[in-house]
Amino acid sequence: MLDLHGVARFAERRLMPDTVLVTREVGEDVLDPATGALMPAPPLVVHSGKAGLYGHQERIRSKGGHEGAWVEEVRAGYRLLLPLDAPELREGDMVEMVEARDEQAAGRTYRVAALGEVSSVPVLRTVWLEEHNRKADA
Repeated sequence: MLDLHGVARFAERRLMPDTVLVTREVGEDVLDPATGALMPAPPLVVHSGKAGLYGHQERIRSKGGHEGAWVEEVRAGYRLLLPLDAPELREGDMVEMVEARDEQAAGRTYRVAALGEVSSVPVLRTVWLEEHNRKADA
């Protein structure tokens, strides 16, 4: 019988070299006692820890224009791998790459584009992302 815990540990060690911070907007304003003004509530930290970021190109085919012709578009997407014990992420959650093996990825932010995938044989969590903000060096 396959030891799923062993596979999960292997996946974390080999496929998740990065560190992420996942936050969620809570949506309610809070009162700043110093100024008496309503301020946006700080985001809720959903996950902080190991992850692996992997690029993925997505082909989209749709009807475009008034002529009804099919248009193909290639969009960059990203797959985020998380440990099995990570909480479920929601569409719209923000992912910040705190530390990354690829130096160019550190500091970038992404938006969760869809609910995470599930499996009958779970060993890690997979979530699809869209790039939100790229901090290029000047």
